[in-house]
Amino acid sequence: SIDRSLASYDRFQWFDDIDDGDNDVFSLELLAEIHVRKPGYLNILAGDGAGSSGAAARELKEQYKGWNQWRFRADNPFHERWWLDEQESDRLWITGFSLTKQAGELTYVDVDTGHIGTVKKGTAGAIRWPNEVNSVPLHHSEARRRTQEQSGDSSPPEVVREQDDALLVSDGFLVPGRNRGGLYIIRNPGNVDSEWRICLTGGEDGRLNPEDDGWFYHRAIWADLTGDGRKSILTARAKIPSILSASSGTTQDGKAKAKGQLVWLERPKPYSYDKSTGTALDVDGTVFDPFSALNTPWKVRILDEGPDVMFSVADLDPTDDTIEVIASQFFSRKLSLHSIHIGPEPRVSFSRMIDDRCGASFSSILANLDGSSTPDTRTVIDSGSTVTTLKPGDAFSHLLITNHECTLAEDESNSEYATANGQGNDAHTVVGDRVRYNAGASTSSQNGIDGGSLFAYRVPSGREAWKTEPWIRSVIATGFRVRGQLGNMINPGAPGFCYTFYPNKEDSEGVKSGKN
Repeated sequence: SIDRSLASYDRFQWFDDIDDGDNDVFSLELLAEIHVRKPGYLNILAGDGAGSSGAAARELKEQYKGWNQWRFRADNPFHERWWLDEQESDRLWITGFSLTKQAGELTYVDVDTGHIGTVKKGTAGAIRWPNEVNSVPLHHSEARRRTQEQSGDSSPPEVVREQDDALLVSDGFLVPGRNRGGLYIIRNPGNVDSEWRICLTGGEDGRLNPEDDGWFYHRAIWADLTGDGRKSILTARAKIPSILSASSGTTQDGKAKAKGQLVWLERPKPYSYDKSTGTALDVDGTVFDPFSALNTPWKVRILDEGPDVMFSVADLDPTDDTIEVIASQFFSRKLSLHSIHIGPEPRVSFSRMIDDRCGASFSSILANLDGSSTPDTRTVIDSGSTVTTLKPGDAFSHLLITNHECTLAEDESNSEYATANGQGNDAHTVVGDRVRYNAGASTSSQNGIDGGSLFAYRVPSGREAWKTEPWIRSVIATGFRVRGQLGNMINPGAPGFCYTFYPNKEDSEGVKSGKN
């Protein structure tokens, strides 16, 4: 349900510590509270994408007392799939999970109407630990492009809808019974008449390769890694091997070592194309569908070892043919960078460790903290955030990560002093009066749920400096603490994700003031 919050009648303001008359004053108003069960991940997606047909079906039932009655009315003003042409506002998707429930939570909120709904029970039962969701791009342009090539038409491609009525869901966690995760496509989510799902990694229907069993996924994005226009899937996955496995190895305290991999799932190619229309066709002559049973599961290929949970993607050198993945390695407690060479056989051509003393890093968010002074020689491909502030092609200056343990926030061995004396590593810690908060918080390394931190890493300036120079680390905030309970005994999960925003509307419309 959505309730209008009592807090909406008050306005909250915050000021800089020193009010010299030149500082802006911002206000924040709480408009409503959304009540759902065990919210985990929040994702804002386009309203004309995932959930659009379900929203249209509900509207028709309300106005015409049922789809069939409306569909065959003589005064029907719309074609059968009219909602695909509608430009709707955003839709909020919320995932949730539980140690005791046998089904995951996939909830949506229509911004326009306030309607709250869920996916079908069968879908929730199959995806038992849903993490981040993503939209699914349409590929209408492929047929259009091939038709133009055959006819010699050089006109610009027609504008088509970019998102399919579908969700890409990353599933699984280290909890027993949830550790056999996967990547799922849900078609027509929220539509009680036509919703269906397919597991791209093959786990649900028993077609899982043995080497792909036991992995779980937190996020996945679409990327053209082959350079031919096909949007394949780039993801990181993790596995906690059994302590009984001789090949898994153990840590000093006897726990099984976690594994992480950066992998990609290749989007299948159509079997052929119709000569007159350019329509992509399958081997049986039907219209090609990359998510049909004929074309799933998708092939999984390993790019590198290490990345396990969250990551962001950038182009740090627009003059080459690579893209860069910046990965928060939660289980191996590192922050790493991996350059992927784009081509018929994508591969990692360069990698480096940015910080191996950051603790259990979680989020990986690209941010522009320098405003208009940020050079455009490094651009965003995927900011790593489910609430988009920076779009593809935008410039950025920093990487933001959260740390769940806060054991190193005041550790001198990871400071500039230690680095200057040969005791540190690639990443420095810069602590100043105006970037350090909650200085009195306990950071005992013996208490695993004592708290967490938010770090900002500045991207080194200069061409290829990101390959060799230190990424200066600043402590933005620290001392996030939670109480130990049964529900957070594995990891406190604080802080979770951070989100950037423009406090001024004109900033988000292209006037960069450096205040995000």
